Formats: sequence, structure tokens, C-alpha cells
Amino acid sequence: MQRIILIILLCAAIGVHSQTTTKEGVLFQIKKTKPVDKQGLFRFSQVKITNNELSKVLVKVKIKAKPENKTKLSALSLLDTKNKIRYRLSDFVGYACPVGCLAYSPAYRKSEIMDKKGKPITYGPPIDKSVKDYFYDYDMEGFSNLEIPINFGKKDNPKLSIVYFGEASSKNLIGELYFGIPTKNLKSAYELYYKDEKIADIGF
Repeated sequence: MQRIILIILLCAAIGVHSQTTTKEGVLFQIKKTKPVDKQGLFRFSQVKITNNELSKVLVKVKIKAKPENKTKLSALSLLDTKNKIRYRLSDFVGYACPVGCLAYSPAYRKSEIMDKKGKPITYGPPIDKSVKDYFYDYDMEGFSNLEIPINFGKKDNPKLSIVYFGEASSKNLIGELYFGIPTKNLKSAYELYYKDEKIADIGF
């Protein structure tokens, strides 16, 4: 009986450890962390990693926020505490219910990209300077930022831009956070941050 009680208490402690509420009242609960196929765990993940030196990792998290203060997705980052690298969110898929029910969370380009005729491209995420990118607001002292640009062109004619994500469209959702990290650092020690607050220790 004592052994059973001990196991239950241990599981409860782990569950509490993976759940954090920020000072703004946003709740994050880590559900799963793992390396995934470079094309994404599900067909909804859009970003394909073609660099053999990079791996794509998933942090699946439950998010609850107040209606007047929805989650700013560009304020999420992954910190490699051993190598002192801070990673921008590369891709995001949100669900407003456990199965399906995609929660629309728009992506935006930071750079203008021109087509062959010298006109701005009309495909892919738009540029909207009215939507704030929070990533640089929370630089960490001693850490280098690493952002992986997305190629909107072809391999032999790349058209690159950093992409960031806006405000979550739903106050409550399950979010799949995707990051691109060097494969050689896959087993390093990681921390998930929202703005300047640590959410959880992360391992892959």
C-alpha cells in the first residue's frame, strides 16, 4: 500500500511541475515533448526542414488565457541553457478542442519578397506591421537568438523571410509548438519561456 501511495504522489508532483501560470494569468501545461519528422507530426504543420544539420522538435502544450489577454505566440521561445541559444518558434498548430477544430493563429512575414516581375508575392503569410512581433522584446542576457528563415522560393532560387505568429485566436487551446534546433544539440537542456517567464524544463 505504501508503494502505491508513493507512486500516486510522485505522479501528482510531476503533473504539478509541468503546469505554470504566468503573472498575467496565462496557464501553460506541458502535454508532450519529442523530436518529430522534419515535415511535421501532422499534415497541418507547414514548415519542412531540409537542412540535414537541423532537427524539428515538438512541444505540445495546453494554454488557457483570459479573453482580454490572449496568448502572444511570438513571445514564446525555447532556450538551450547549455549552449546559450534562444530559439524562435518556427511553426505553430492550435486546436480549440482535443480532436480537430483548428484554432486559427495567423503567421506573418518580416521581409518583403518579390516575384520574377519585381512585384510583392501574393502567396504565403502576409506582412502586417500592425501585428507586433514580441520575440526581440525578451532577449535573454548571455543568450544568442537563433531564427530559421523560411524559404518561399526554390532551392536554386531561395526567397527567405523570418516568420512570426500573432495572437492566439482562442483563449483556450492545445498548441503544438515546433522549433528547429541543431541535431548535435538535441539532448541538451532546454527551457520553454513565455515573455520573460520560465514555463518548464524541456527534454527531447
